[in-house]
Amino acid sequence: MLSMLTIVYRSEAIDRLPYSALADICLFSARRNCEQGITGFLVEFGGIFLQVLEGEAEMVDRLFARIAVDPRHRDVTLLLRETLDGSPEFGFWAMNFGPLDTPTFWQAVFGTQMQGEEFRQRSQGIGFARDVLSRAYMHACIVADVDPAAHDLVRGNIPALAPI
Repeated sequence: MLSMLTIVYRSEAIDRLPYSALADICLFSARRNCEQGITGFLVEFGGIFLQVLEGEAEMVDRLFARIAVDPRHRDVTLLLRETLDGSPEFGFWAMNFGPLDTPTFWQAVFGTQMQGEEFRQRSQGIGFARDVLSRAYMHACIVADVDPAAHDLVRGNIPALAPI
């Protein structure tokens, strides 16, 4: 078994970014993460970001240090830093993201709508953050026709993002 660091953090955008800019950031990050053996997933809703990063501790810590000083967001809050043995939970992609501002996501995944202020408040807790990230990751796997269990076999793919 490999020892792996998982980091989950929350931040707020300085300026709201369009989907195309988020897609560009995701693809750039996926390429870089793939080179460093890091996997992860990012969600955004109403200018609030939740992200999970997984991989070798030194590489993940180094990446998080860069993220923490990125001027595109503020209030970077580390919600979880945990070292475990085993495979990454979000391991299929080197990085992928899910914009959560579509009502169909909330209805399909949670069975109810989510309002911006409710998300802003609840996203500060690790339980809610992990739940949203896990459900968004599973939803992305379904949309991409990927078996979520495939992360044990295939790891660190670059996503193919389609414009919406």
